[in-house]
Amino acid sequence: MQPRTRDSRLEGVTPADELAFTQFVRDRGDDLQRYTRWLIPDAAESEDALQVALLRLARRWSDAISSPDAYVRVILRNLATDRARRRHLVPVPTLDKRQLAEETPDHADALAAQSELDEILAILPPRQRVTVVLRVLEGLSEAETAVALDCSPGTVKSNLARGLQRAREAMVARSVSPEGTSI
Repeated sequence: MQPRTRDSRLEGVTPADELAFTQFVRDRGDDLQRYTRWLIPDAAESEDALQVALLRLARRWSDAISSPDAYVRVILRNLATDRARRRHLVPVPTLDKRQLAEETPDHADALAAQSELDEILAILPPRQRVTVVLRVLEGLSEAETAVALDCSPGTVKSNLARGLQRAREAMVARSVSPEGTSI
């Protein structure tokens, strides 16, 4: 058996396919990273998941996938679900107040809001978190969310209601008013 070379994993990739894939990652990479952070709150874990998803997409790129963005998002949802199933095997990161202060400078309202959203989403159980992300942040309908999560619309409704309730409770506990927010 011959040793694997760097290019052997992606045999048959033409230069045009490689350019198209690279352009896709440049164009959609930031949005996909944000989406991944919503699903998996830990920064390192979310980056790893996105890399795995992009590698899986690269292997199928020449198959003329009609919507690579949707394909990657499905992979990411599946990775987040798989991670949740093995939650007892995954370390849960904790940040002290100093680290939070370093990550969210006072002058950057957008970063502060993102940090607050990340913290609130991290409180939610995995199924509720994915449901809230898909319904509220991604704007999918109940039916689309049910298909994406392979569950009934009633399950989507109950997960969303419970997830939003927990998010509201977390916001109140942090002395943040839930009025005027989308959560």
